Amino acid sequence: MTIKLYPEFNDVFADETLKGIFFPLCSLTLEKYPNKIFHFISSNGLWIDENHQTEQNTFNYALFDIQENKYRFNGNIQLYKGFEQAKNIFDELQKDMDNNGKSYLEKKTKTDDYIKKQKQNLNLKTDDEFDADYYLQTFYEFSINRLNFKYKNEFGAFRKIIDGWSNSNKESPIIYDETSNELKETLNHYDKPKFENIETFDLIGKIVGFEFFTDGNDTILFYNNSDKILCLNFYS
Repeated sequence: MTIKLYPEFNDVFADETLKGIFFPLCSLTLEKYPNKIFHFISSNGLWIDENHQTEQNTFNYALFDIQENKYRFNGNIQLYKGFEQAKNIFDELQKDMDNNGKSYLEKKTKTDDYIKKQKQNLNLKTDDEFDADYYLQTFYEFSINRLNFKYKNEFGAFRKIIDGWSNSNKESPIIYDETSNELKETLNHYDKPKFENIETFDLIGKIVGFEFFTDGNDTILFYNNSDKILCLNFYS
């Protein structure tokens, strides 16, 4: 197994439909599928509107086509509450992070302080459609974690940096494969999606959400030979 943390968005998705909605967490290759690149992703930061579920994306999962090792979305983007606001502010948030992220990291800027600053800068308010605090928190934690990995080659240390948590003695494997107790335990409790040919999907692995964000929404990845990828949500 070869893992690449924090791939670029355009290396993961076939187009920009989901930019600002899904975060690319890591990519991996496996000996079993040497010509395939699999990507763990997350839509943390936006709540789900179950009125817009389809067979392609629901509260529990998102199903993608794979084209040239990139994910193509065929679901309903309205499932992700506040997606329009998220897409509207994402580039500004990223620009600010590009300019000031290293300073946030060095000063150990707290999440609440970052949220307050960005809500003022962008004139954002939380409403029934868009939870600005949740989105900004998720974006910040993801970005600080990524920056810390870039500069210090440390993974999952954002809580220590911005919240003062003590060091953990446990080193994360990042991805848990089918041999791990972590994944075996999850598979004893998860609800298998109900759609055609679900039995043809092969288990790839699992990432733990709270190693990338505060939100503990994990992702289990499945693949089938018709070039479909299933990203299953599981709260640990």
